[in-house]
Amino acid sequence: MRSMWLGILLAAVLVACGGGDRLSVSEYAAATESLVATLTSRFDALQAEWSSKVPTLEGAQSYFDSRIEIRQDLLGGLRALEPPVELADLHETAIDLFTKVNTAEEALAARVAGFRNAAEFEQMWETPEGQAAQAALEDVLALCGATQAEFDATTDREAFGDLPWVPPEMKEVIHVAYHCSP
Repeated sequence: MRSMWLGILLAAVLVACGGGDRLSVSEYAAATESLVATLTSRFDALQAEWSSKVPTLEGAQSYFDSRIEIRQDLLGGLRALEPPVELADLHETAIDLFTKVNTAEEALAARVAGFRNAAEFEQMWETPEGQAAQAALEDVLALCGATQAEFDATTDREAFGDLPWVPPEMKEVIHVAYHCSP
C-alpha cells in the first residue's frame, strides 16, 4: 500500500513539474520550427517542379495531391507532439487551421480535376475553392507571424539571466525562425 501511494505521489509530482512526454516551450518551438522548415523545403521543391513544366491535368492533380500530402505530414508531426501546457491552445489552433487548409485544398483539387484544359489552371486560385484555400492559408500565416512574434518577445528575458531568484521558465529565451511567408 505504501509503495502504491509513493507511486501516485511521484506521478503527481512528475505531471506537476512537466514530466512525462510534454515538451518544454523551447523543445516545442524547436520541434515546430523543424516541421515548418521541412514543409517549406518540400513546398519550394514542389513549386519549382510545377513551375518548370507545362501544366497538364494529370500534373495538376499530382501537384495538389503532393500539397495535401505535405500538409498531412506536417499535421501528423504536430499531432505527435505533446505541447507544454501553456502552449496547448496554440497547438490545437495550429492543428485546426492546417486541417482547414487541407480541407480547402482538397476541395480545390477536386475542382481542378474537373478542368477540361490547361488554360483553366491560371484561374484556379480565383475559383471559390481557390479563394477558400487562400483564406485558410492566410489564417495559418497570421498564426505563424503571431507565434513568431511571441517567441521573439522572449528575448527581453535575457536581462533576467543572471538573477538566481527568477524561476527558469521566466528566463527562457526562445529562438525560432518560422519564416512565415506565403
